[in-house]
Amino acid sequence: MKKPARKNAFDNEYKVVIYFIAMALLMFCIKGCGGGGSTSTANTGPVSDDSTSEETTPPPTDNSAETGFTSLSEVTLSADGPGTPDNTYERIEAVFAEGSIEAPDLFEGDHTDTPHIVEDTDDIVGDHFVFLAHRDLDFNKGVQSDRQRNEIKSYDKSDNKVLGFKDETMQFEWYFHVSSEMSLTSKFSHFFQLKARNDSEDDSNGNDDQPVITLSAVEKDSSGKELQVRHSTGNNPDGTRTDDVYLVKTNWSDIADEWVHVFVQSTFSEEGTFKMVLTRLRDDAVIIDVDESNIDMWRGVSEEDFIRPKWGIYRSTAEIEKLRADEEQVRFADFVVRKGTPD
Repeated sequence: MKKPARKNAFDNEYKVVIYFIAMALLMFCIKGCGGGGSTSTANTGPVSDDSTSEETTPPPTDNSAETGFTSLSEVTLSADGPGTPDNTYERIEAVFAEGSIEAPDLFEGDHTDTPHIVEDTDDIVGDHFVFLAHRDLDFNKGVQSDRQRNEIKSYDKSDNKVLGFKDETMQFEWYFHVSSEMSLTSKFSHFFQLKARNDSEDDSNGNDDQPVITLSAVEKDSSGKELQVRHSTGNNPDGTRTDDVYLVKTNWSDIADEWVHVFVQSTFSEEGTFKMVLTRLRDDAVIIDVDESNIDMWRGVSEEDFIRPKWGIYRSTAEIEKLRADEEQVRFADFVVRKGTPD
């Protein structure tokens, strides 16, 4: 009786060994044939996500190769969707420093009971900032005058990466949207400025009162609504103001109710350079294409002076009767500031 028992045990052990060998061969064959439904399923997810992201415009692309530019630093500011005003302001100041927002609700005596920079989202650029202006309620940093301001900026408390010092080259990119119903005057409505900082009283190289470059809009009786790029050399040696030079003028209707992408590159020198390309997203039409060399892009007199960007809405109210009482909205998305060297 003992021998059969030992034989049965051996048979059972033999069957177990054969079973595990067979299972190992089966798994090897499956792996070698590229099988495994889990791998195929995992690849499906990202494909679906990519197709969704294509419905919205990607962040501004690096134009370094096209413009002959080697980027040394890059700073970005993007909205993250509708939320509380405190979060929006914190997001902006985290990039450009505390004090970089010049919104009416932040200045005593101004329009303080409502936030003036909020966030929204759409199917074209996704999350973005909305800058608000109110004809009868907003002032200029708490001062009631012939103009009103709602802007963000870099300034002397900002990181050097977002300030342009003498002979440095910088790039700026963003998305931009205005309504066809927005009211304009014959004076100015600035949406972007390159502004000098010169704290001295020495105006021999111009001063920082006038912006060096503006992207602005006006409405003239003769030509209607226009989008303009202006250049100013500041003051004459005798202290009188120089006239602005219009680098380009285009029809307001070319950009109204459209998202556009703006690209700027400039070298901040006495004989500097300035490029601006404004492209309509809907059809990739180039609306503005400025390429200036040997242009005066510097107002400084010391190593501490710089050029800095400003975005938002800064407009004259001298012809207030031409402005509508309705709230105006100017939309911005995906700011990029680069510093580098031209190739």
